[in-house]
Amino acid sequence: MLTIPFKNKGSFLYAEIYEFIKQEITDGNLKYGEKLPSKRSLASHLAVSVNTVDTAYSQLVAEGYLEAIPKRGYFVCQIATYLMKDANRIQDKRATIKKTEVVTIDFSPNAIDQRIFPYDAFRKIFKSTFNEDDNNLLNKPDIQGELELRKALVDLLYHSRGVRCHEEQIIIGSGTDHLLQILGLLWGRNKPVILENPVYLKAYHIFEKMGNPVISIDIDEKGIQIEPLKNYSNVAIYVTPSHQFPLGMSMPIDRRIRLLNFANQEEGNYIIEDDYDSEFRYNEKPLPSLQSIDNSGRVIYMGTFSKSIAPSFRISYMVLPEELLKAYQETAEAISSPVSSLEQKMIAAFIASGFFEKHVNKMRKVYKGKRIVLMNALKNLGSQVKITGENAGHHLLVQLDNGLTEEEMYHRALARGIRVYPVSPYFIHGLPKHYKSMVLLGYGSLTDEQIHNGIGILKKAWDL
Repeated sequence: MLTIPFKNKGSFLYAEIYEFIKQEITDGNLKYGEKLPSKRSLASHLAVSVNTVDTAYSQLVAEGYLEAIPKRGYFVCQIATYLMKDANRIQDKRATIKKTEVVTIDFSPNAIDQRIFPYDAFRKIFKSTFNEDDNNLLNKPDIQGELELRKALVDLLYHSRGVRCHEEQIIIGSGTDHLLQILGLLWGRNKPVILENPVYLKAYHIFEKMGNPVISIDIDEKGIQIEPLKNYSNVAIYVTPSHQFPLGMSMPIDRRIRLLNFANQEEGNYIIEDDYDSEFRYNEKPLPSLQSIDNSGRVIYMGTFSKSIAPSFRISYMVLPEELLKAYQETAEAISSPVSSLEQKMIAAFIASGFFEKHVNKMRKVYKGKRIVLMNALKNLGSQVKITGENAGHHLLVQLDNGLTEEEMYHRALARGIRVYPVSPYFIHGLPKHYKSMVLLGYGSLTDEQIHNGIGILKKAWDL
């Protein structure tokens, strides 16, 4: 079955299916005579309409990439090598020219409000950190990260998330994806990885490409289900317990304890706790981390500064249990730190000076205000709108009950210059019925006026 990672939500889905299959043929991954999935089975796998797949297949047949044989299906045509290279060069140019959509309001779930970034504080920190008297400033960073930053994180994580660790357990990385790759290097390809469904897509693609057996388990209103885990052993379980991405629920204490009990049943079991935006809860205090109640060294804790400071810093961190720390140190010669010493020292100073805590408190108030504005605006859409996942983070989910599909919601919004984010791409095995007609609305980067105007436009676009 073809798994197509939909990358450009601004283009028609049939076009992405068409481009993906065409590229697979021209690259030789789909070979002459190979049969493609039926339109219905591929549509079900990708959680799109049969018409969407039919349009893509029809275009590929018209251009000679596929042959449609009645009552048998679709098969790859034979194409000369030099024609394939020419087609690639032409298509690259078209891809550059084609991107003409105008988006005036983007409800991105990943964006931050750049207007409240602490420029003055970082300007001062940069001047004091970029110091010629620091002999280590221009040297290659320590493989685990700068000691100043790791020490600052020990105190920060304990007081804010209850994480118990020492600086030797902390690894600094350039994003969660980089840290997941390190874990893959530590335990190799044979270790199965269990993921929530729906899931943070980068985690899914990283483990899949590293060759680990990937197992998805559906979540319920409390997070990942425990009963299906009993069928597996020697596994790593990737979860977002404080704020499940993308659906937004939090894992209650009973489910957390049951998850830890499962991990404790076998030495090879580990839990990867991705605590990506734990700073931003609005109705209650941030929940304690899963790692804070782990007494057996089963939890690998991960965090990032992408939401709390800025995505451009590309600085994340991981707390390894002692057992895995030994494996990391034995493999250390094959690993290097991709994060500059200067940026690590700046973040360390930002935390140690107290600026970080002040900044997060300010951001929490700002985003809470944006959330209230968005919730009030959504109330004007009427009873056909259901809102979930609004208690934390920078996004919530909107589900319609007026007959529109997710695809129609997306394209009608885009036609009016509004970008919303379908939830179906985050589901590994197709979109369950009870999540149909649902999109993500992020509000981190938007002004109050943009939120009001955007929801007003969506009301018309969605016939509410």
